[in-house]
Amino acid sequence: MTTDDKRGKARKRILKGARIVFNGRASTLSCTVRDISEKGARLRVAQGQAVPSRFDLLIDTDGFEAPCKVAWRKGEDVGVTFEAPPTVSASKRAQVITAIGRTPASTLRKPRP
Repeated sequence: MTTDDKRGKARKRILKGARIVFNGRASTLSCTVRDISEKGARLRVAQGQAVPSRFDLLIDTDGFEAPCKVAWRKGEDVGVTFEAPPTVSASKRAQVITAIGRTPASTLRKPRP
C-alpha cells in the first residue's frame, strides 16, 4: 500500500478496467483504476482532460459503483475522491479469459477417411 501526506487513507494498487459515466448516464469514457482506497482512487484515462469534474465510476466485473469528484489531474492520471461510500452489488459482467494457442484435443475435428 502507498500513502503520502495529502492522503488520509492508504491506497491499494490494482489494475482494473472501469467506466466513467456522466451526462445522465448517456456518456462514458473507458479508464483503468490504478489504485483505490475507501475514500478515492487514481484513474488512468487516455483523454484525462475530457473527464468531467463529477461522474460515477463503474467497475463492472466487481459490481462496484461510486459517485466521484476530481481532486487532481496530471497527464493521463486523474485522482478522484468518492462523494459517498461505494456500493458493491452482484457483478453485472463476467470476466472471461480465453487462452490463446493450442486447442484441446477434445474439440478438434477427426479427419475424414
